[in-house]
Amino acid sequence: MESDHHSKEPTSPCKRVCRLDEEGMCVGCFRNLDEIANWSILSREEKLEVLRKSHLRMQLRDLKF
Repeated sequence: MESDHHSKEPTSPCKRVCRLDEEGMCVGCFRNLDEIANWSILSREEKLEVLRKSHLRMQLRDLKF
């Protein structure tokens, strides 16, 4: 049986900044407009993938500066 940690629905990474940069990426949560707009209809696995990608984008942004 899966533990609660693995079956919980991922929460939105929204930071309430809601401003897109010149590349169309939110400067608060590092999701693109499609990922933000579709969050509520994504499956658990799709949400986890969005979270993984947004985390990588945040790390890449930190490397650029």
